[in-house]
Amino acid sequence: MSIWSVADIAEQPDITLQCWHVFETERREHHFVGYCLENASGRVSSAIVSFDRNSRAGITRSGRRYILSGEPGFDQDALYVWGIWSARNGVTEARDVSDQYWGQSEEDALCVKNR
Repeated sequence: MSIWSVADIAEQPDITLQCWHVFETERREHHFVGYCLENASGRVSSAIVSFDRNSRAGITRSGRRYILSGEPGFDQDALYVWGIWSARNGVTEARDVSDQYWGQSEEDALCVKNR
């Protein structure tokens, strides 16, 4: 499998992810990881800065909007990209925090703000 650059945000402002997860790094940054429907490939986002549980959409540091489709799940291509991305970006620890984005709690309707 290959890793390639992503389209400019002006070209592709929205990304829809299936079989997604959210990982928190040792820097306390959260990243969407999943299968990108638009490009039919694995995808890792820049750090998440906001998330709206009602629309199931989050904005990342790059300004791109990620829309979560369906339940959390695993995609082999996405996990491969996460492994490469993590190594290139010096991530030494990560934990799955997907439940914070999938849970049903009303009190975390906005679970991430300006991380």
